Amino acid sequence: MTKKLVVSVYFLLIFLYTTHTNAQDFKYVEIFDPKQDAVVKVVQLNPQIQSIIANWVKNIDGIYGKNNPFTDDGYAVKVPLEPAVKVYCNSINAIVSEVYIIIPKTEPAFYLIFENENKTSCFLFNGDINILSNILDFNLKL
Repeated sequence: MTKKLVVSVYFLLIFLYTTHTNAQDFKYVEIFDPKQDAVVKVVQLNPQIQSIIANWVKNIDGIYGKNNPFTDDGYAVKVPLEPAVKVYCNSINAIVSEVYIIIPKTEPAFYLIFENENKTSCFLFNGDINILSNILDFNLKL
């Protein structure tokens, strides 16, 4: 009887003892192919990607002027920015926590940025597709 009581108390203490762990919330860069209607590659966000994309976004220079910029070819690259980047220039004044880089097959690439819940803006891409392809280990040129 005492043996059962000791074992029961032992297991009770084990189950009641809680261990608090802090799991890091990993962020991922996603490459979407509209022809396949699927994400074709996922890359964990790292400081190198964060730094390069943040520097490009901070230096946005002009608005993408096409009326309907979306196509059914090319790629869309979704990049979360952690921490968010403050962008202040002639075209945009916002804190950007996520940026989409749209890379059409026949048109110039551009950024798609959600400034707030109701406002979406497109800006000329000022980065280098080759650098982006290398750091994501994926050929973004078609």
